[in-house]
Amino acid sequence: MVSLALPTGSLEKPTLELFAAADLPVHRHASRAYRGGVDHPAVDRVVFYKPREIPGIVANGTFDLGVTGADWIEEAGAKVEVVHAFDYSKTTDSGWRVVLAVPEEHPARSAADLEDGVRVATEYPGIAREYFRRLAVRAEVVRSYGTTEAKIPELADAVVEVVETGASLRQNKLRVLDTVRRYGVNLIANPGAWADRSARASIEALASLLRASRAGSLHQLLTIVVPADRWSRAEPLMPARWWRLDGGSDPRMVVVQGVFEKRAVAMAFSALTAAGAVEIVETPIRKLALG
Repeated sequence: MVSLALPTGSLEKPTLELFAAADLPVHRHASRAYRGGVDHPAVDRVVFYKPREIPGIVANGTFDLGVTGADWIEEAGAKVEVVHAFDYSKTTDSGWRVVLAVPEEHPARSAADLEDGVRVATEYPGIAREYFRRLAVRAEVVRSYGTTEAKIPELADAVVEVVETGASLRQNKLRVLDTVRRYGVNLIANPGAWADRSARASIEALASLLRASRAGSLHQLLTIVVPADRWSRAEPLMPARWWRLDGGSDPRMVVVQGVFEKRAVAMAFSALTAAGAVEIVETPIRKLALG
């Protein structure tokens, strides 16, 4: 059995949704309770922490397993095993960016235009210092504990900040000069637990359910009926994962199923119909194990 640290804040809701979809719902006596459980023999206990705290408490062995942002793992320099990377955030299915931003009226048009001594506010001082070191710009990095955009102009000239949609930067009249890094959610394990045969089996059992659930949420199953004489036109439109079914009593028809990315389904419908498909049925996928 393993102990599990889950994130509070913006990652809490999508993470709980992922666990629920994987048939690993987290039970708490109240929505704001910081302790809970999962009805699975691999899970010993569940506790909620801020994402920035989780890399450290997994690395030091307080918890065997955790879910947090890859940005906080890098910022902490935590020695953990990344079991799986997920590309989701509070509002998107593609993670988030950490960016360098300045006021709209700032004369700089690239990060290289910033002068030595520029004051930069950020919740990621380690990531920011490494970024400016590579850029060969001597920056004064100011640690921020939230509301980073408000540090300009009194405390900073620029910010290194998280961006999902960019709305907060626009509202505060800031513009992006450069993307420092792209990040997503990581399922991480304590190296000692990962090296232990029993604990690793528990971790891999949980990870396989989460991976399958996440993959399922991003795909749809299409069942397609095509006249046999038009199959040569439809076959090139099938995805990488498809198979042919028994066409039944009508040899004039070809029946196939394929796993399509959700974002490609609309175009697939149009293209397959144009190629001659006479019937297409779309079915949600709860879990998808990808070898």
